[in-house]
Amino acid sequence: MIHVTPPSSDGSQAAPCSGPSTTGFGCGKLILLGEHAVVYGHLAVVAGMRAGVRAHVFPGRPRILAPAWNLEVEVGDDSLPGQAVARLLERLSAPATFACHLECELPARAGLGSSAAMSVALARAVAAHIGADDDAAMAGAAAAEAVFHRNPSGIDAAAASRGGLGCYDQRRGWQSLPHAPAFEVCVGLSGKTHDTGAMVAGVGRLCADTPVARRLIETLGDLARAGAGALVSGQLTTLAAIFDMAHGVLAGLGVSTPELDDLVHLARATGAKGAKLTGAGGGGAVVALGDDPQAILQAWRSHGYAGFITTIAPSTLSTLGCRIEG
Repeated sequence: MIHVTPPSSDGSQAAPCSGPSTTGFGCGKLILLGEHAVVYGHLAVVAGMRAGVRAHVFPGRPRILAPAWNLEVEVGDDSLPGQAVARLLERLSAPATFACHLECELPARAGLGSSAAMSVALARAVAAHIGADDDAAMAGAAAAEAVFHRNPSGIDAAAASRGGLGCYDQRRGWQSLPHAPAFEVCVGLSGKTHDTGAMVAGVGRLCADTPVARRLIETLGDLARAGAGALVSGQLTTLAAIFDMAHGVLAGLGVSTPELDDLVHLARATGAKGAKLTGAGGGGAVVALGDDPQAILQAWRSHGYAGFITTIAPSTLSTLGCRIEG
């Protein structure tokens, strides 16, 4: 079923065009625990954020405009977004006759699920336009994500489509954590973009060349299961300690960077109980948990890093999806 999209931050939902349009929304995501391990079938703990991408689709020249990302490409051209949207339309059996305008509340290529949020938002908007259901939209989003990330685990699209807090593995899919408490985290941006597909492939090569690295993958899965248990029990101090352990393991896999380590160390020095990189690494972002999020944020900013505070809750959004505009 296709639901109504949450309103824009300025209260407007209208696409920048005249005539009928459809609108879809996809959440950004934070992987709290289990990145990289989820690719190998292990559990991950993930949160869908209220910040995300809102897509407006209307008949017109087939191109994609995202002013916040300085993006303007043609559907089907040589760019990754152009190829991804072409694949999405092909999967939905939709004609390449749509113009797409994106309102983006997330930085691109920062480990916060921007491509999945875009894919889900556009898939839902196109599905609404052609009368397809949300299952078809999610198949279209998965096809687009395969262009961006080559071998996606599915975790980003699951968070983008649902919001809230949950666990994910490839066998069982998304499992909500409805009894976990709401809490605030700080997200610090390294200022360096990354390529998720390249980072996943790099870890794969490490595991093939150095089989003992597989034990680190298993450890990440174990930490994710322990973190899920801590969340359900409301033990945020334990969760924070697990963050620290997970960052050490991810660094051992070679996916951290000097900037990510700096963000983690600054957070801990400012009172964070735990901090780790979030996402594939190689750039992107850090998530930190502590009693004084504003102090952590200020410490990052004083060292030239951007960041924000967000609330993690079992149910981030009551409705996700698309609507038809007049």
